[in-house]
Amino acid sequence: MRLGLTLLLSLFTIAGFGKPQVYFKYNIFHTPESEAYITTTLQFLSHTFKFIGNEEGALSAKVEITQIFSQNGEVVLADKYELNSPMMKDSTVEDFYDIQRYSLKEGIYDYELIIEDQHSGESVSGKQSITVNPLPSDKIVISDIEFIEDAYRTDENSNFSKSGYFMLPYLTNYFPPDMNKIAFYYELYNTEQIIGENEDFLMTCNVEDYLSGELMNDIFKFNKLRSGTVCPGISVVPIDQLPSGDYNLLINILNKNYDTLATKEVFFQRRNDLLNLSATSVEDVEIDPTFKNSINRDSIPYFLGSIMPISERYEYETIRKLLKSRDTVMMEKYFYSFWKETSPNNTYVDWLEYKDQVRYAEKLFGTQIKYGWETDRGRIHLKYGSPNSIIDRPNEPSAYPYQIWHYYRIGKRSDVRFVFYNPDLVTNDYPLLHSDMQGELQNYRWEIDLHKRDNPNTNLDDTNGSSHYGGNVRTLYR
Repeated sequence: MRLGLTLLLSLFTIAGFGKPQVYFKYNIFHTPESEAYITTTLQFLSHTFKFIGNEEGALSAKVEITQIFSQNGEVVLADKYELNSPMMKDSTVEDFYDIQRYSLKEGIYDYELIIEDQHSGESVSGKQSITVNPLPSDKIVISDIEFIEDAYRTDENSNFSKSGYFMLPYLTNYFPPDMNKIAFYYELYNTEQIIGENEDFLMTCNVEDYLSGELMNDIFKFNKLRSGTVCPGISVVPIDQLPSGDYNLLINILNKNYDTLATKEVFFQRRNDLLNLSATSVEDVEIDPTFKNSINRDSIPYFLGSIMPISERYEYETIRKLLKSRDTVMMEKYFYSFWKETSPNNTYVDWLEYKDQVRYAEKLFGTQIKYGWETDRGRIHLKYGSPNSIIDRPNEPSAYPYQIWHYYRIGKRSDVRFVFYNPDLVTNDYPLLHSDMQGELQNYRWEIDLHKRDNPNTNLDDTNGSSHYGGNVRTLYR
């Protein structure tokens, strides 16, 4: 998922009852002449828009869309237009889409999107920064990856068609149980210059665990391609046997000698209920006596909750339901099953090591109303381990107390930072304000929120972070 999806998705979906909700994503591509253009894709959640029927009883929505690209306060490109949804036959309305393409020169743009429901008068808007990088000529370049839900060959000329295919976009990097494949569109540039004219080469796809980097051996796909000015393609990767978790889709370009010429990785999340531990199997679990004796019965709910930071997201609801049930027998069975599955060869020792870390998080990060593992700092500590360095600023002028945690490496990612702050100035909670770790909160205006202590009326549209007396957070973060 591109950063833009995260930012604007959150802006558009927290607006409250009656407000339109829209998913947004953008991708950068290049023409055969190496000129850049951006594809903006919108998915309108139909149940948040007002539909009006015609004389035949068919329903439709009407939306006004405004897209603005600016540089240094000057509007470079603006587009304002109306979109009518497809006619719906009955009261069950479906989501509808919009795709636009705009030519842009390389540079950094301030992008603004405004959506207004023409029937209800409600509107939402969002802003973010978009960077268009130049296309290098000395290496093969893989374009942005565009997930698609469906595709078929067509001669139709529309914004939904490209390279001879009609493509229905898929705007998220989350793949639920009912989806058994990942389909995506891509383009390759400079293959003729690097490989030669009309030369064959390979594009391969693998899937790796996001944190460990371990390859999923049962998933491999390849396409045989021929060099050209621009090489477009659609690839489909099966994920029906992929367990729930966080992953990277790995794309590699290989020449005839199997040398890697280009690579790209794209983060995605998978939920696969068919491969998850069933309630029946949990009931049949027999707990090792040594493991059982390591936890007092009164502490079972506490330690069951403590594994949430290292659990997959799909497991959260199961853990919460168990905690509400107060069935300590089932809690204990689930807890043991979790550790047996997580660490089959060293279950007891790994659990004791984690238990020590839970106690450590409780001592450092627990508050009067939250356990240590419930706080953001406790969660991050348990999930990723201790940071390599911590910058603690409890009294910086105009800023709330804050901490910057720096990890040299997390899995395959290096140089990762987390910013925590204390806006209530009372508790020891320090919620997460921003991180550059994929899958964590990424707040493009975090510096502004940090300095609201003495600047409560800060312009919400200011994304650059104005100067503050005594403020060193930007230097410390970098």
